[in-house]
Amino acid sequence: MASTVNSVGRAGDYPALARLGDVAYPGLVLFVVFVALICGGGTRQGLWSDAVAQIVSLPLLAVASFRLKALPSSQLRLPLFLIFAVVLVPVLQLVPLPPQVWTILPGRAEVAEAYKAAGMSLPFLPISLEPLTTLRSVLSLLPAVAVFLGVFCLRQGAEFRWVLLLIFSVAIVGVGLELMQLVGGVHSPLRFYSITDVHRGVGLFANSNHQAAFLYGAIPYAAIWASLPRRDPSTRRVFRLTFSAILLIVLVIGIPATLSRSGVFLGLVAGLCSIPLVASLTSGAERRRIIKVAVAANAVALLLALQFGFGIVERITETVSTSDLRWRVVPGTAEAAKDYLPFGSGIGTFAPIYQRYEPLGYLQELYINRAHNDWVESWLEGGLISAAVICALLACYVLLAYRSWRTADPKARFVAYGRAGSICVGLLLAHSIVDYPLRTTALMVMVSISCAFMLRAHLEKATTSMAHSKT
Repeated sequence: MASTVNSVGRAGDYPALARLGDVAYPGLVLFVVFVALICGGGTRQGLWSDAVAQIVSLPLLAVASFRLKALPSSQLRLPLFLIFAVVLVPVLQLVPLPPQVWTILPGRAEVAEAYKAAGMSLPFLPISLEPLTTLRSVLSLLPAVAVFLGVFCLRQGAEFRWVLLLIFSVAIVGVGLELMQLVGGVHSPLRFYSITDVHRGVGLFANSNHQAAFLYGAIPYAAIWASLPRRDPSTRRVFRLTFSAILLIVLVIGIPATLSRSGVFLGLVAGLCSIPLVASLTSGAERRRIIKVAVAANAVALLLALQFGFGIVERITETVSTSDLRWRVVPGTAEAAKDYLPFGSGIGTFAPIYQRYEPLGYLQELYINRAHNDWVESWLEGGLISAAVICALLACYVLLAYRSWRTADPKARFVAYGRAGSICVGLLLAHSIVDYPLRTTALMVMVSISCAFMLRAHLEKATTSMAHSKT
């Protein structure tokens, strides 16, 4: 029988110097993930914390790119395509264009008139109306791209487990911060961002909705962490199960403490999705027993969330009316997006563009910096190219999710990670309909990790199928 080829190469394929780097490589991945999760909770550009995450991601990006050379070209196509698609729109929007081209684009007449009024000749300008803002948007992608490649190039199952343990640890710390922030009140020094939700628990984020998104994104991984220890020694299994129970309790407390309606709803969806996830990893009587336990756990979680939800019941029962800003902003954003077709106004330019379309009756002291619908905002900023790229990325997500759930060996750890990742990404994409979670570095990194897991599950199946075909 032909031996199965490791999907990311073997240590023997590298020279001795490279093997020395293999020892430190998992630590570098964990360090970058840690910094991104701790420092990447802001929602505005220009924050020093985001700059720190971007700087520390550069070494990982370089090392991971070097490790990609060990992969066969057939395994490089999809990950490189995903990266190319993610950076394509903002990079194209930074390419200088001659005046004969950019002056005919929608929304550029005012810029041309300003140059003429100042007596200046028209220069070469890019598509983006604010090139510096778009450049910052490109730089904000560095941690996500580096972590995606870094996690994808990990080789041992233990290295993947350490990534999950790091996510769980940050989630526990974040919930602890939430509770202390609520106890400390609106002037709590434990809120690390100047513009933040002072009446809610935000953890390591600036926005309580994004803290909730991080917590519900961890639920599928907590579920597989609890369901996979049956192969471990008895002492390690006890530790895993105990840790899983503590983690789930922390998540159940932490999500309602954010007072995020979408977060609580998607947290319940994450719990329900974890039932078939856990069931797919077992069979027979064990599967029936786990399903019963999972259903009971979700019911208890719902009751606890409603009973000790720190006011979430009142938030959920509030009538959604036109007084909610997110319902006001979307129509104006869609109108602006139509006017700036086909190339958009530039990634990151939502705020100044929306101000031109905001109805006078909606003007208030609050500053609207996001559309609270990332799909519509992306349409405004990136135009038809952005829409096409998003469709391509969604197609890749559907393919990878399908392959994760249709694999021949559902009990393999890589497959379990891929399935949990598909749930995590799906929840964040749904959340983007009413918010902008993927505009934060930390949640972009969560998606990167999940996509790397799905891609590894996809490649593991392809490699296994190839090995069987050669038998």
